[in-house]
Amino acid sequence: MTRLLISTNHREVLNSAISGWLYVVDLENRTVLKRSAGVEAPYRVHDTNPRGGMRGIRGMGFRNGEVALSNYSSILFFDCHWNLLRAFTHPSVSSIHEICYAEDGIWVTSTANDVLARFKLDGELDPLIYMRTQKPLMRRLGGPLRQVVRLKDLVAGKKDFRLRTYFNLDVYDRTHLNGICQMPDGRLLMSLGLLVGDYFGFLMNIKTVMLKLKVWNLFLALNRGVRRLLHRDKKMLSDLVVQPAKGKSAIVSLGAEGDWRTHLILPTAQNPSHSIRFLSDGTAAYLNTSHGEVVHFRLDGQVLSNTKVSERFLRGLLELPDGRLALGSSNNVLIFDLKICSIVDRIELSSDPLNSVFDIQFLPPDFDLPPDSLEEKVGRIAGYDGHTILWESGTTPVTP
Repeated sequence: MTRLLISTNHREVLNSAISGWLYVVDLENRTVLKRSAGVEAPYRVHDTNPRGGMRGIRGMGFRNGEVALSNYSSILFFDCHWNLLRAFTHPSVSSIHEICYAEDGIWVTSTANDVLARFKLDGELDPLIYMRTQKPLMRRLGGPLRQVVRLKDLVAGKKDFRLRTYFNLDVYDRTHLNGICQMPDGRLLMSLGLLVGDYFGFLMNIKTVMLKLKVWNLFLALNRGVRRLLHRDKKMLSDLVVQPAKGKSAIVSLGAEGDWRTHLILPTAQNPSHSIRFLSDGTAAYLNTSHGEVVHFRLDGQVLSNTKVSERFLRGLLELPDGRLALGSSNNVLIFDLKICSIVDRIELSSDPLNSVFDIQFLPPDFDLPPDSLEEKVGRIAGYDGHTILWESGTTPVTP
């Protein structure tokens, strides 16, 4: 039996409700074997983003008989019986999207602030790479160059990005670093899901002023009226009829010597692209979420196919043993055949389209099914004190 472990982000749920689930799916029989509630990130009361925000279980990774699960602001390690082994967090690691559990530690995409970080096996953070300091790469891609926080302050954790009470994502998140995997030669392959330059930041300052003057909602209402008159389709995450600045998505890789390579650029992204995976034949697949497409390409940038598969939010990608791809489309897992560029099967996880797939991994055969609730098993996270996770009274603290 081939079992898939799938994490989800349940959008628009109340802050008091469960926002992230683990599903175990029998791939051959297309059945859901288990649904398990995850461990929630703290401080959700401060989250005003209905689309995702601080909700959900995020990226996952397996290594040496362990599974690492991430939520918005921490990484929890479990054994094959789902006993909690240790937990990592850092003030500068936030809005975690995907993780890569490698031999030298666990690489994390900190999407909130354009940071790529590695937790060593003892929980120390080294290195921390602030994407805006990678000037040649950002110039080549037209990305952000202005540093809004000092690298040494990020390393020291002087600003706590886990709280979401003081910072504006529009200012700090300009590359939307989100997907990550490792290639056989050790290079890290990454998605810069929505890359915007400093001009975009200028426009966001104008939006901030309009919000303070309380005219932004009126401006959006006028755009919606014009769009209906012109019979134009609504963009997935925007009401604007004309986009004054457009972003792009890019696939880059990082070598052990700190050298960057650019492999693919997708122009005019309206929404972040997600989930990059290196495939067994040496090519790669990427989910162009803006257009609901699966992009199959070579690392020299040649696009082999670009296939529209869904009108729903695409995230989560895994190559199956037969070479086909499992990919997340809202509350469904789609099975995509690269040879014929077509969806050949579909597995519905739940009846709620807002319970959206985040990551897809294989569940090893020696792993038990997860409990009904991981939080009930290991405890609720109450908050953080620097690098330490504070657990609610009655639970046993777990430290690196």
